[in-house]
Amino acid sequence: MNKLIIALIAGTFAAVASAQTPAPAPAAPTKAAAKQKEVEAATKAGTDATATMAQEKKGVADAKATKGTAKDLPTKSDKQAATAAATKSGPDATSTMAREQKGVADAKAAKGTAKDLPTKDDKQKAVANTTKDAVTKDGSK
Repeated sequence: MNKLIIALIAGTFAAVASAQTPAPAPAAPTKAAAKQKEVEAATKAGTDATATMAQEKKGVADAKATKGTAKDLPTKSDKQAATAAATKSGPDATSTMAREQKGVADAKAAKGTAKDLPTKDDKQKAVANTTKDAVTKDGSK
């Protein structure tokens, strides 16, 4: 019996000690994997730079093409005339205010009117009658 107890205690200590050992360190990346990552990064950077250069060249060509054209509104008076025309053609502020005031007046006028179904019982009766009528029309009763 004593030997059994000693064996159990020793087994428990061995299990606890093995559970506390640190996990083995992960393997270091190989030279090939490091080289592969380096090549991928260089390829990606080259692709981005090429695309950016093409966009820049296109932008420069577009700017050179439009360099000699006249502006749409060359003088200050032209700009003022265009602004006045745009402002005049926009929505009329007084008509908008009139519509708002009419809406407020309509809301105030409807404020004191009674509701169709003021109480909970009225609402329940209306639902029951509607359901009853629907069943009667359907003929499924």
